[in-house]
Parts: sequence; C-alpha cells; structure tokens
Amino acid sequence: MYTPESKYQRRVDAFSKRLETYSSKSNAAGNYKLLVFFGGIAAAAALYIMKQHILTAAVLVLFAAGFAYLSIVQNRFIKKKDYCQAMLKINALCLKRAKGLWNTFSDKGEEFENHDHNFSYDLDLFGSGSLFQMLNMTTTYSGRQCLARFLLEPLSSPEAIACRQEAVKELAEKLIFRHRLYSKVLTTDSNIVLSDEDILDKKRSKTLAGTINKLDEVFTWASEESSLYSASWFRLLITALPIVTLTAAVLAIVKLLPFYLPIAGFVVQFLMLGYKVNFRNKSFELVEKHSKTLKVYSSVLKQFEAGNFESSHMKALKNALKGASQKPAWKQIEKLSKLWELIANRYNFLHTVINTATLWDFHCMVALENWKRESGRYVEKWFETIGEVEALCSLSVMCHDNPDFIMPQVTEDPRDGITAVELGHPLLTRGRKCNDVSLENGQPILLITGSNMSGKSTFLRTVGLSLLLSYMGLPVCAKAFCCPVMKVYACMRTSDNLGQSVSSFYAELLRVKMIVEAVDRGERVFFLLDEIFKGTNSADRHTGAKMLIGQLDRKGAWGMVSTHDLELADMEKESAGRIRNYHFREYYEADRIYFDYTLRKGVSDTRNAIYLMKLAGVKVE
Repeated sequence: MYTPESKYQRRVDAFSKRLETYSSKSNAAGNYKLLVFFGGIAAAAALYIMKQHILTAAVLVLFAAGFAYLSIVQNRFIKKKDYCQAMLKINALCLKRAKGLWNTFSDKGEEFENHDHNFSYDLDLFGSGSLFQMLNMTTTYSGRQCLARFLLEPLSSPEAIACRQEAVKELAEKLIFRHRLYSKVLTTDSNIVLSDEDILDKKRSKTLAGTINKLDEVFTWASEESSLYSASWFRLLITALPIVTLTAAVLAIVKLLPFYLPIAGFVVQFLMLGYKVNFRNKSFELVEKHSKTLKVYSSVLKQFEAGNFESSHMKALKNALKGASQKPAWKQIEKLSKLWELIANRYNFLHTVINTATLWDFHCMVALENWKRESGRYVEKWFETIGEVEALCSLSVMCHDNPDFIMPQVTEDPRDGITAVELGHPLLTRGRKCNDVSLENGQPILLITGSNMSGKSTFLRTVGLSLLLSYMGLPVCAKAFCCPVMKVYACMRTSDNLGQSVSSFYAELLRVKMIVEAVDRGERVFFLLDEIFKGTNSADRHTGAKMLIGQLDRKGAWGMVSTHDLELADMEKESAGRIRNYHFREYYEADRIYFDYTLRKGVSDTRNAIYLMKLAGVKVE
C-alpha cells in the first residue's frame, strides 16, 4: 500500500545510494588532484634538472590546468553530496514523523506557551507532544514566528479559510519543493551539521535561537536613510578628492609637485574618515552580524521565486516580493551580501592605508545607502513572506502525511451547527478512537459524564483542536466535518501560581471570567469546560457549574462540559433538551478495568474511583 511512510522510506534509500556515489566520486577526484599535483611537481623537477626549461614550463601549465579542472569537478561532486546529505536527513526526519515519533523532536515551541491565552495551553499547541512539535518544519526565525502566530490566531472568515486550504493542499503535493526549500538553509548555513537527523534537529533549533536571531534591528537599519551618504555633492567629493590626491602623489614622485601637497591631501582624507566613524562601524557590524542570515534568506527566496503556483494565496505572496525595481527579491538580498564582501576588506592589514588613500569606507557607505534607498523598505516584507511560506509548508505536513484526513466545510452561519463523523484526535497516532458528534442550533451544549480515565478530557480536546485546525485551513481527523466560524475558549488546565499568589480555583475563575466577557461582547463562543470549579467543595461546585452553564446557554454560547457531577445531568430536562447528556463508560473483565472510549447518549452509570484507589494501595473497607 502506498503511504507517506513508504514514500519517505524510498526517498531515504534513494538519497543514501546517491550520497554514497557522490562521496566516492568526490574522494576519487581528490585523489586524482593529489596525483596530478605531485606528478606535475616530479615531472617539472626532472625536466628542470635536465635543463628542458620549455618543457618544464609546458608541464607546469598542463598539470596546473588539470588540477584546476579536477578542483571544479570535485566541487560539483561536493555540492551534490551536500545536497543528498541534506535531503537524506530531511526525509529521515519526515519518516520519523510519519511513524509517529515526532514527539522526540527537540523543537517544541515552549517559549510560545501562554497560560493566559484562551485555548493554547489547554489544547496542546506548544510543548511536549504538541501540534507545533508535530508540524514544525521551519528553518528561519521568521518562519517559526509565523507558524506560532498561525496556531495562536486562527482565521475568522470562511473566505480566508478556503484560501488557506487551497494553498495548503497545493504545497502538500509539492513535496520536492518543500524539501528543497528546507535544504537551502541546511546547505547554506555552516552552523548546521548534517551528521545525524537527531543532531540536525537540535542544531537547527539552536541556530534558530542564535545565529538566525531577531531581525528587528535589520528592519530598522534598512528603513533608515542618511542624507549625507545619499547627497550628490558628497559622492562627487569622495570620488574626486582621492583622484586629486593620488595624482598629486604621482606628480610629486616625478618631482613636478612638492611632496607637502599630496601629504596634505592624505591628512585631510584621514581626518575626514574620523567623521561619524562610530555610525559607520555600527552599520558595518550590523551587516556583518547578519551576513549569514541574509545568505540563508536569499537562498530560500530564490527557491520560492523559482516555483510555479496555482493557488491564489501563493501567487499573491510571490507577486508581493517584487518592489518598485521589479527585480527578484533574492537578487536584491544577494546584492547586499556582495556589498558585505567589499566591506569585509576592512579587516585586511592594509585597510588603513587603502582606506586613507581611497576613502573606501565612505564608498561602502554610499553603496549601502543606494541599496537601502532601492530595496531597504522591502526587507521586512521579504522576511515576513518567507516566514509565511515556511509556515504554510509546515501546515501542509498535516495534509500530506495524513491522506485519510479530510478538509472541513467551514460556514459563516452559526445555525449550521457542528457535525463530525468518526472524529479522532489528530495527535494520537496510536490507539486513536473516533466518535460521531453533533451540536445543533437548538441543542448547542453537550454535558459529558463518565468515570476517571474514560476519555472525557481527551474528547473535549479532540473537538477543540479539530475546530482550530479547521480555522487554520487544515484537514481534520474525520470522515466528515462541518462547523461555523466560532471563537474557541477553553478552561481545562488551571494551576496555582505562587509567584502571583493565585490559587488554582482563582485561576479557574479568571478563565471563566474571560469566557463570560467574550459572550457579553457578542462573540460567537465555543467553550470547553473540564471539571469546572473542581477546586472548591461539592455543593458550591454543583451550584456554580449549573449557574454558569445556564448563563452561557441563555446568552447563545455553544460548547461542551465534562463533569463527575451527575446531578448536573438534570439540566437536560430543565433546558428542554438544549443541553444534552452524553457519557463514556468502562467495563471489567478478569478483575481488570478496560475503556472503549466510545461516546454514548445519556448519563454515566458507572464508577471506578474505589477500584483505582485499591490499585493505588488504599485499603477500602
């Protein structure tokens, strides 16, 4: 059977063979180079001893040409070897993901965790075993930030969602494009070592946090302009003055002018270089600091701009890269990288002399100013675009690696309700249990009871995460899924905070307040409440939960509530069926407890707390 796993395995095998071939050819070319080098020296020495000087020169030229040719050939093999090595490790990582081992990846996006967000902490968007950990294939700082933003800020209109779906489906089919985009960073950035896929993953994370760092200072620098270095009179001055001074020096050497004139010219130029020297050095240091990052983004942009796309969103991203010059963005960034190569000459030990004679630093600043005036205002847009492309490529992983998932139908009208057939948790790759669920306009709230570990919380997360995937333009784990655009709020994981003197119960109240305020603002709220008010006594818990659920229902909110409080089941009758009861149950065989994780109508009639206490060693009479 053809599966993503088998596809990755075939690509791993193919690139392993190609890597072995190019490694062998590269080594052979290197050996031939040594043979030509030493053979040429030996032959030339023998001919020189024999006083065959013409033949000696001919042999040196011939063997030098052969050495140069073999160097070119070897470099080609090395580039192909590096590409195969990068692709091998990329596909090895993808194979691990397809096998369900993505939870071993080192980049978990933990810094994006926000306990105050309306759903991210509750629905495992970041951290160990999270959606970010599974999807992330970004290689740039911008891409990583954009992916986190996609997870935290779902789309809010069916049109935008449909547009995202189209782009994700197209990228899912462009596996080679996505992997080549990824490989551009791995083969461009020397900080990443391609020795092992686990090391690759850790090195990539370290690089994103370090070398490819926050780029705000680059954006600020690129948008700033200096009137001095862009002034025509200044350009004329720094061009004409060195010519006059050097001409005077030549004339002084041939004794047509006194030496004090060129000396005076050099002194003037030396003093000129002291003007705003710190400002120039700061600009040069910034370009140097981010030179590797610029090369990475240039290579990624080149790969993206060379691609052909059909989806409207991808076309729009590509078209937005060209500025007023209409030059490809990667060429404009590459031009800046080449300017850095000129600036790097400042570290030459002769730089002080050359700089004084030619005003080299001023010419470099003029060149940088020209670049900033032509391309600087587009830099932030370029980096944001590459970030979005990388984030979209990461989202497409969900589509490509799960061909049995379906694209949901997202509507504008909340009266359409939520309907799911065989809905499963997308992060549970093993032992996944699927259930049907339906919430309708006249029945917008489900009350789910059940014993401990029966699957209540997991089911709430399944529905919540499926809604978020739908609003992100991603497929969901279901045979069919339809939902209106709503704003998800969850109150499932709350804990105390000693640093802020916040108890777990008060933290829960703060989250409930967030939900109530959202409903009062008129938002289309879908809430997920797991064991609400569990931090207080049973009487207050029951009263408070009943009042909260009734209030949310009266104000038009939709949602699901899991509870051990069986008395809340009376709300189905009291609400005339607007609140419906469902449950999970367990069963026993050979004095062992089992769960089938199947959602059923009605109220739970089973309990297992005493049984579990006995398993824990509690003596229950």
